[in-house]
Amino acid sequence: MNREAVIIGAGGLGREIAATIINYFPNQYHLIGFIDDGLEPGTKVNDLKIIGGLEKLLKMRIRPSIFIGLGNPKIKSTIVSKLRRGFELNIVNFPNLIHPFARLHQGDFIEIGIGNFIADSVIITTNVKIGDFNLINLTSTIGHDSYIGNYCSIMPAVNISGGAQLEDFAYVGTGVKLIKASSIGKGSIIGAGAVVNQSVGENETWAGVPARKIG
Repeated sequence: MNREAVIIGAGGLGREIAATIINYFPNQYHLIGFIDDGLEPGTKVNDLKIIGGLEKLLKMRIRPSIFIGLGNPKIKSTIVSKLRRGFELNIVNFPNLIHPFARLHQGDFIEIGIGNFIADSVIITTNVKIGDFNLINLTSTIGHDSYIGNYCSIMPAVNISGGAQLEDFAYVGTGVKLIKASSIGKGSIIGAGAVVNQSVGENETWAGVPARKIG
């Protein structure tokens, strides 16, 4: 029997997650709607209703599977913490959602935590470790022996070479290339199109080709 599920956030990412569930996992999840504090309950978004905000979710009698359609790492972390505190007995189900057209080349040697969304046409090779609540968006590639922490957002068409490390809350913009086993420090932001060939510290912003620290 399919499990009832909700998506937090009815923006673009939330709608992409909804499309993935509806088109490819209809026998696994029954998607009952979006949770979004910014929209009026009952509003329809792509034929799915807005159930209400987070407080409504916390008061629901059922315990649905929860997918988080938000790209901001810190906001996502705040929401997860609130849900874990709010649900009785800390029973919260955050499944991974891996698009069927994503390619995990050697799945036995790829470690994945919970609450991750791995989108269409992503390629992950071998000996890769991925933590919790990460977004790996369309057509991105992750090479061998890479590490992705928790609450990282990897935007479309990012190329991560072998041996790279992304610490928690890293945000990597569209089309970024991480080469020479680059490391991205906790909370750092890499601007779209950048080419990173060295280590980035914590809470820094880098951009350009080659990438340079700008903030």
